[in-house]
Amino acid sequence: MSDISINTKPVTQTDCPVIVNETVSVQADVTVIPSVAAGEIESFCVGKPVINPCPKNPCTFKVSQNICVQVPLTFSANATAVPAGIVCGTPAVGTCKAKTDCTQSMGYFLSHPDVTNALILAAGGSIVLGKVGTGKGLSFTVTTTNAGKVLSLNTPSPPAPVSGIFANQYKNLYAELLTANLNVLNGETCFFATESINAANKFLANSPPGGMAGAPAVQTPLAQFNLETAPECTKHCPGE
Repeated sequence: MSDISINTKPVTQTDCPVIVNETVSVQADVTVIPSVAAGEIESFCVGKPVINPCPKNPCTFKVSQNICVQVPLTFSANATAVPAGIVCGTPAVGTCKAKTDCTQSMGYFLSHPDVTNALILAAGGSIVLGKVGTGKGLSFTVTTTNAGKVLSLNTPSPPAPVSGIFANQYKNLYAELLTANLNVLNGETCFFATESINAANKFLANSPPGGMAGAPAVQTPLAQFNLETAPECTKHCPGE
């Protein structure tokens, strides 16, 4: 039986390197453990002793003395943290984006839904414009499915007023308030922004059906923060 020789050519292997990234929110349960330590305790007499009358038989009497007890205390606390889960964002090809240290506009978040959705997911899956629960006025809950409508000035009616002078005012307010919340979630905030967001949330929560006057007044500070004119706040991202 003859030997059979099989000639094989080497196979060229092509590597396909790729870098991927995903913005995630890592959560932890933090427990604060209080601690109190007492120092050296001292007591001091206050006034003179008081002797109560003595009955004739048996001769037993009481003596009382007011004292001040001085107890130095040192308060402190320790904390422990354990992993509690993770909220995933939207995977993408490419390296992680560096923190910008500047605010983004409404148009940026509208044209970058991957960034917007990742921030909403990091916030727990929703952002409430106004307040949660009963008596919430014209509040609205933003999710990844309706964020685009809010940012394009098309917040559904209700809660936005259906028509009239307040309709567009409220839609602009919803959009600027969502943009401000997204900028804060993205790490850009200041006292001015916090106060402006709180004022807008309160305005929406107290608004009656059909709206009320005052939306532009609470919208303007939000726009200042989102762009570049808010005092002592991060500047707007250039070229965006």
